[in-house]
Amino acid sequence: MKIQDVKKHIFSTLEPFAAAKGFKILRGRFALSRKAGSRTDEIFFTYHSWGFEVNIFPYVSVDYGEITTICNDCDFILNHSAFINLLLLQRIKLQGFNPDLRWKTQIVKTDRFILSDDEPDDYNRLDMGLSPLLPIALDFISQYDSINSIDRLFNTMPIEQYSPYCSGLDTHCMVGLISAKLSKNADYENIKRMYQRIVKKEDFTIEMKSSFSRIVAYLEQI
Repeated sequence: MKIQDVKKHIFSTLEPFAAAKGFKILRGRFALSRKAGSRTDEIFFTYHSWGFEVNIFPYVSVDYGEITTICNDCDFILNHSAFINLLLLQRIKLQGFNPDLRWKTQIVKTDRFILSDDEPDDYNRLDMGLSPLLPIALDFISQYDSINSIDRLFNTMPIEQYSPYCSGLDTHCMVGLISAKLSKNADYENIKRMYQRIVKKEDFTIEMKSSFSRIVAYLEQI
C-alpha cells in the first residue's frame, strides 16, 4: 500500500470540509491549515508505513505565534501551543481522562487508522472513522481560540503532569509559563515558582533547563 495513495484519498475526502471551513490543504505537510491573526489551526496526520500496511494518526492543533517565537528565540523548539490525537480526544470525551489513557491507546493501537493491502474495505472504515472526528477538531479549535484559553488549559490547578495536550512535561512548563505571562494571569508569580521547582526536580536535559531559564528572564522584561 502506497502512502501517496492514502494521502490522496484522505485529501479528496476532506476537500469539501476544508473548503467549507476555510482550511487550506497542505499536501506536503499532510495537513489542513488556516490562519486567524497570529493563531494557526491545523488538522494534520502523521503516519508509519511498512509497504503492505499504513498507520494513520489524526491530530488537531492550535499554534500561537507569540508563544512559538519566545520559545524559538530561547532555543526551545516548539511545534504546537496545544495539540492532541483526535482518536484519543474522542475517547476522552466518551469516558473521561486518566493519565494512563494515552499510552494504553498506543499499545492497543486505537490511536490510529490501520490500512493494509489485505483489507479492501479499509478506506470505507477510514472515511467512517474520520467523519465524527471533524466536529471534535472544530470544537477543540474553538475552545482554545485565545492565549488566555491556553493559560487555562495548562495552568488550572492542580496541573495535569501527563497532559494529553502537549508532547511532555518540558513543553507543558514552557507553554504554561509563557501563556500565564502573556494572558496576565494574576497568579503568575506562583505559577512561575511552580514551574521552576518542576524544572529543577525533573530529569530534563541541560539544554531544556537553560532555555527555561532564558524564558523566565525574557518574560521578566515584558
